[in-house]
Amino acid sequence: MPAARSTASPDPIASRRHPLLGRVRAAADGHGDEVLLEGPHLVAEALAAGLPVTLVLVAVSAAGRPEVASLLESATGHGAPLHYASEAAFAAASPTRTPTGVLALTSLSLSTADRVAAGADALVSVAVGVQDPGNLGTLMRSSEAAGASGVAVLGASAHPFGWKVLRGSMGSALRLPIVREAEAGAGVRALQQRGLRLVALSAAAKHALYEVDLTGPLAVCAGAEGTGLPPEVLALCDTHLRIPMHPPVESLNVGVAASLVLFEAMRQRGRRT
Repeated sequence: MPAARSTASPDPIASRRHPLLGRVRAAADGHGDEVLLEGPHLVAEALAAGLPVTLVLVAVSAAGRPEVASLLESATGHGAPLHYASEAAFAAASPTRTPTGVLALTSLSLSTADRVAAGADALVSVAVGVQDPGNLGTLMRSSEAAGASGVAVLGASAHPFGWKVLRGSMGSALRLPIVREAEAGAGVRALQQRGLRLVALSAAAKHALYEVDLTGPLAVCAGAEGTGLPPEVLALCDTHLRIPMHPPVESLNVGVAASLVLFEAMRQRGRRT
């Protein structure tokens, strides 16, 4: 066992009904005060970001793996409470079919339209009705990589702090300012009122991606898989663009499509790493 073992509870949790396991399960959907981090990478990202990790749950069999032992040492240094669990108990707490051996809880707060839209060169990703958590997580990851100032998650989109979205973002959702608004029209109007030009991704758009000016304060709006942006949002947008594609391909995954636009915006703005 690693040295961090001494900071955990004296005996591994064995009961699937243990209250700590219930607390972990309750955090999975992202709606509560605590959110669930699944896997060593995401827990390490949270610690590196200085987030308050309020619980780390480790499967006994995973504790000896080098990457997990190093993570537990870091968690101990940050004062995160460690608890160990038997394989059966850990599996009962984990939302995955193949548990990675490490789960943790932290707290995240939603941001505001004022914050994500701040700055003369603001770039905001807007997800409208994007229900697939992996796609939303990918969009968040690309947003951070392209230098976006924030993400707006609108309408019936997956919850931005759900465990699958957090895992898909590979840590970006822990660092980016994120706005959530149940009414899509209100959400995009709030960004527009703060001086952002709204650009809509639409397969029916006249202008192709590389024909559109993506400089200045901008919000890139991407819609649900299959149905795209709702008419209300399309009507509010200042510009519509499409991704040029060779036939017979007609559409792209929403996370991929939005990523292409974000990186073209980064190119036009002359940003370099």
